[in-house]
Amino acid sequence: MKRYRKWIYIFLVSLLLIAGGCSSNSSTESGVTVNGSKDGDKNDGKPKHGGSLSIAYDSDISNYDPILGNSGNDHSLLYPVYDTLVSYNSELEPIPNLAESWETPNEKTILLHLREGVTFHDGTAFNAEAVKYNLDRVRSEDSNISDLSSVDSVEVIDDNTVQLNLNRPDSSIILALSDRSGMVVSPAAVEKHGEDFAQNPVGAGPFKMVKWVRNGEIQFEAFKDYWQDGLPYLDKITVKIMPDENTRLNSLKSGQVQFYWNVSPDNSQVLKNDQSLALDTKMKLAFYNIYLNTTMAPFDKKEVRQALQYAINREALVKALTFDEGEAAYQTFPKDYWAASSEITIPYDAEKSKSLLKEAGEERVSFDMFVPSTPFYQRLAEAIKGQVKEAGFDLNIEPMELTKGVALYFNEKQIPSNLTSWTGRPDPHQTVQLLLSGNGFYNAGSETSDEREELIAKAASAYEHADRARIYEEINKLTILDDSMIVPIMFVPSTGAMALNVKGFEGTLLGKPKFSFLWLDDN
Repeated sequence: MKRYRKWIYIFLVSLLLIAGGCSSNSSTESGVTVNGSKDGDKNDGKPKHGGSLSIAYDSDISNYDPILGNSGNDHSLLYPVYDTLVSYNSELEPIPNLAESWETPNEKTILLHLREGVTFHDGTAFNAEAVKYNLDRVRSEDSNISDLSSVDSVEVIDDNTVQLNLNRPDSSIILALSDRSGMVVSPAAVEKHGEDFAQNPVGAGPFKMVKWVRNGEIQFEAFKDYWQDGLPYLDKITVKIMPDENTRLNSLKSGQVQFYWNVSPDNSQVLKNDQSLALDTKMKLAFYNIYLNTTMAPFDKKEVRQALQYAINREALVKALTFDEGEAAYQTFPKDYWAASSEITIPYDAEKSKSLLKEAGEERVSFDMFVPSTPFYQRLAEAIKGQVKEAGFDLNIEPMELTKGVALYFNEKQIPSNLTSWTGRPDPHQTVQLLLSGNGFYNAGSETSDEREELIAKAASAYEHADRARIYEEINKLTILDDSMIVPIMFVPSTGAMALNVKGFEGTLLGKPKFSFLWLDDN
């Protein structure tokens, strides 16, 4: 088969042709990026090798096996260990990685052409058999990942080529391979360690995980045989788990760490004037959200869920808690993202909430809500509690460490509601599939309808942005305005604060920082 090495926009154009009934042999150009940008794009000077970087991070990883984790905060702690088949730039456009190119001979076939000369941390070879093993593992019953539900089978064509056979067209597959679905583990290590693999993770990423103290710290050491020549720059990265933001801030100012992630809006206002630090701020796809288990009282009644939507004054929360840096959330995408709709809004209307509760046969409704035990989440929860009380809701806040609360809500399904964040995904269809579909992991109540599933399937078959956006608008109206299965609150930019000698960082629309290719300028 003839292969054309062209840049990624050629690939996207070919997908449009597929939607019109044409076949294509499109593929991408080989290329390497550093933190989503070409080396040197930020004018940080010439990167230097060596040194150790300490990072303050807000939560521990839920599981070091990519297919078993349940927290969107995991990604930044997975990226150093596990390279992905596809990567992305700051605007979430797909770029080559372990798959140096791909092509779509027809709308139900994707060919991945794999990079040669790559090895896992245990010295075993990365090849087509390893990729098939990984993709089949992602699709297994043991996996929490549903991104590859459209993949019927995976075939090894030769040592460096894998073919994905789809049961339906799926526009999200390529970017899904930049997420957990494309994180490649060593098959030999999985077979060796079995259920203990998560304690002994082995990937093909730029760093090896050498120590993990639960809720304490994670230590990474550079992988000397990493496939990208000259990378990584750092010898060692230590991630210190610090749920309390003031602890992260003080650790940065004292020099205990050189980078602190997830700066709250109030602290970013202060740090903007600190000439000894650098900030990187970018609006992200992630949003604060109340997850509702629609099988548990009181949210098994749709009118109660709808009442909660109208009981929250999102604009007031944005103004009070983010200094107007945030954005009220009425749907699953921020307003400037191509998949968002300008037609969706949820006005604050306490009287309408009371009326909906009466329709449900309720005067007042009490419910428990898991809330991460960090200051910003607690302030947000208290503000929401005060607002919804006027509309007839009595909210009981259950503060809890993030990974524990996430497990209790999503895995054990013990709590009817959960105020955390949807952390976003590279492709909008991943968000729709994981968050809103009946079989999505983050839909704890598995609430759905035939109409919704038909729309989700239709969106997966569309390749043009405008067509996809129109379908996502329908899905958001159905799931959020009508079914009210989740209660989006606000989008807030992601901000990292760092010492001035930390170079090479660039935030992305995904809001999940990549630390692997940072470097230190100690001159």
